[in-house]
Amino acid sequence: MKFNINSTGYVFGFAAVVCIVCGVLLSAVSEGFREKQELNFDLDIKKNILKAVVLKEPIPAQAKGPDVLKVYENKIEEVVIDKDGNVVEGIKPKDIKGKEGLFPLYIYREDEEVVSYAFPIVGQGLWSTLYGYLALEGDAVKVRGITFYKHGETPGLGAEIEKEWFQNNFKGKTIYSLEKKALTPIIVVKGKAANHAQGEALNHAVDGITAATITGNGVTEMLDRTLRLYEPYFSKVRKIS
Repeated sequence: MKFNINSTGYVFGFAAVVCIVCGVLLSAVSEGFREKQELNFDLDIKKNILKAVVLKEPIPAQAKGPDVLKVYENKIEEVVIDKDGNVVEGIKPKDIKGKEGLFPLYIYREDEEVVSYAFPIVGQGLWSTLYGYLALEGDAVKVRGITFYKHGETPGLGAEIEKEWFQNNFKGKTIYSLEKKALTPIIVVKGKAANHAQGEALNHAVDGITAATITGNGVTEMLDRTLRLYEPYFSKVRKIS
């Protein structure tokens, strides 16, 4: 059978075959990279958890993925807690997606001693959802570290949340008032914290980002909301510490 390559049918048929072949090839390539992308995402999350808990022996900047994973596996215990602050046995953070009332917790230990507790923080900034991790000291009172690993805030303004100067402001601040015996989440103020708070109140405030008040408010809200979810667990930690 002869085909008229100038016919409309031939042109459409040829185009359809090309589209199908390209579609199959693109799908195959996408599937081939998906596993690698998932592994890289998982590695990035673990790097952020390790950054938040502030390891006593920092991982070298040139460390490869397998080295980072080895440190994570040796130093971090993954647990899940419920809304009442109880550890749920037989389940890991990766298993709770979509399940209500369950929260992931990452415990950093050195020589069997708890050094830090880390957990995810998610909230709304000016333009985007903010994702990060907050880590408390073993006393569940002071902040050990914080990190923001994903956002879409304005460069030079709200995007400053990913910079060391902003994240370092949180270290040593307290989320629980020993004086009032009550949870007192940290507030991101407008301008310098010292201009807004004195005494113990200054322990619960950090410097804001110039011209990024809404982003700062988003961080304040996400910390307040998340800490209240984890408070049933941390209140038990303080009683035995």
